[in-house]
Amino acid sequence: MIPAQTATETSAEERTHPEVSDLVAETHDKALAVVQQLLKTKSVHHTYVVHTIALKLGVDNKPWPMGQRTRRVPELVAHSREGWEVATVTVGERSGCYVVSLPSVGVTAQLVNAGEPHAVVDLILAALPKGAA
Repeated sequence: MIPAQTATETSAEERTHPEVSDLVAETHDKALAVVQQLLKTKSVHHTYVVHTIALKLGVDNKPWPMGQRTRRVPELVAHSREGWEVATVTVGERSGCYVVSLPSVGVTAQLVNAGEPHAVVDLILAALPKGAA
């Protein structure tokens, strides 16, 4: 029998996409926009930024106050021309480094210094299928 999840336990969503403040989300969004713009200059136009906002609707039939929401870490997703997901990029909450995942080549969390968005682009370009950039 699987025990019920309590309010103090963290869900898989919270572990993979932690809660951040609006200010942190905005800062991360700006850093991801730099990478997205650099990708466009390299003719990688199949990108988008995902913003997740979790809304609490109620617990134990007791509604939460209106406006109870949490923001999750924004992430940049890049696709090949064929539609395959090539990369997911987030910004580390504490470190400020870019965290690059490249599922097509088996990389789950490559860290790149915050001041090196070109290195993120190079990783993504290397993961694209040949001739897809």
